Amino acid sequence: AGHVAELVRSSQPMLAVDYVAERFGPRLLIVHPSGRFVYLANWDSNDISAFRIDPASGALITVPGTRFPSGANPRAVTVDPTGRFLYAANWGDHTLSAYRIDPDDGMLVETAGSPYPTGKNPRNARLDPAGRFAYVANRGSHDISAFRVDPVTGALTALANSRVPTGPRPRSVMVHPTGTFAFTCHERSNLVSAYRISAATGDLIPAPGSPFRAGSDPRFVTVDPIGLFAYVPNQRSNAVSAYCIDLDTGSLTPVPGAPFKTGRRPFQMLVDHTGRFAYVANEKSHTLSGYEIDRDTGALVPLPGTPIPTGRHPIWPTIDPTGRFIYVANKKSNDVSAYVMDSGTGRLSPVPGSPFPAGTGPRAIIVTPSGMFAYLGNEGSDDVSGYCIDPKTGALSPVPGSPFPAGLI
Repeated sequence: AGHVAELVRSSQPMLAVDYVAERFGPRLLIVHPSGRFVYLANWDSNDISAFRIDPASGALITVPGTRFPSGANPRAVTVDPTGRFLYAANWGDHTLSAYRIDPDDGMLVETAGSPYPTGKNPRNARLDPAGRFAYVANRGSHDISAFRVDPVTGALTALANSRVPTGPRPRSVMVHPTGTFAFTCHERSNLVSAYRISAATGDLIPAPGSPFRAGSDPRFVTVDPIGLFAYVPNQRSNAVSAYCIDLDTGSLTPVPGAPFKTGRRPFQMLVDHTGRFAYVANEKSHTLSGYEIDRDTGALVPLPGTPIPTGRHPIWPTIDPTGRFIYVANKKSNDVSAYVMDSGTGRLSPVPGSPFPAGTGPRAIIVTPSGMFAYLGNEGSDDVSGYCIDPKTGALSPVPGSPFPAGLI
C-alpha cells in the first residue's frame, strides 16, 4: 500500500497534463499541450493542417505555410510532452514524419532525416512521458517500431531492438503513465501484450506471461491515471477486459469478475482524472455505459441510470480538464452528445441543448487545457468544428468562423 501511495503522490502532477493531452488524442486531430495550436492529419491530401487558436474567441487561424507535407496517408498525429515536436504516422508509405514546432506561430519544420522507416501500415505513435522514446504500432507487419528521440532536434534514431514482435494486427500502443511499461492489443488474436521499457535504452522487454488473454476483437488499452489498472473494450464480445498491473514487471492479472458487460460494439473507454469512474462508448447500441471503479480491485460496478442514450455511433468519449463535462462525438448522426458528471457519484446528466451539431463524420472532440474551447475533425466534410464551452453548463456554441476548412481528411 505504501508503494501505491508513493506512486500516486509522485505521478499526479505529471498526469494532470499528460493524461489529458496525450491520452485523448484521436487519430486525426490533436490540441497542442499549451492550448495555442491545433494540428490535423489529412489522410487523402498527404499533409498536416495547422491552426493557431485565438485566445479570446477560440477561432482557428491558419498557421503560415499550412498545409505541411507528410508521408502517404497520415493516420495519426501526436505531440511530445514538451510541446516542441510533432510526429505523424504515415500508413501508406510505412514511415513516421517528424517536425519541430515553432513556439511562436506553430509552424512545422521537418527534421533532418524525416520521414523515418517504420513497419508496415503504422497505426499510431506514442512517446513516453519524458519524451525520450517513441513507439509506433504497425498493423501490417505485426510489430512495434521503437526510436530514441533527440532532445534538441526531435530527430529519431531506431533502437538496436527497433522492431518488436506483437500479435497479429496491433491496433495501437499505449505507454503507462510512469513511462515504465507499454501495452498493445491485437485485433486478430484476442490478446494483449505487455512490455517493460528499459530506462537506459528504451527497449521493450516482454513482461512475464505476456501476451494475456482478452475478449473478441480488442480495441484499445486504457490505463487509469494512477497506473494500477488496464482496461480493454472488446468489440465482438461486448465486454471490457480488466487487469491489475504489476508495478514491478508490467504483467497483467485479470481483475476479479472480469470481463464486464457493455453495450453493443464498445469502441473506446474513458477513465476520469480521479480514477474513480469509467465510461465506454458503445458504437452499435448508441449508448454510453458508466461504471464506478473499485479502487482496491479495479472491478467495474455499473452506475445507476446507465447506459444512457447518445447519438448514432458514438466512438470516443472525452472529459474536460475540470472533470465536470463529458463529450462524445457521434459519427453517424453528425453531432456531439454532452453530459454533466456528478463528481461524487459519477452519474451523468445531459447538458441542456445536447446533442450539438458537428460536421459530417466527426471522429472525436478534444478540449483545450484551459477548458474554454473544444475542436473536432470531421472526416466526411474535411473541416474542423470549433466550440466555446459554457463553464457553468458545459453547453457548446460555435466559435466565430466554424467550421474551418482543412485538407482532405
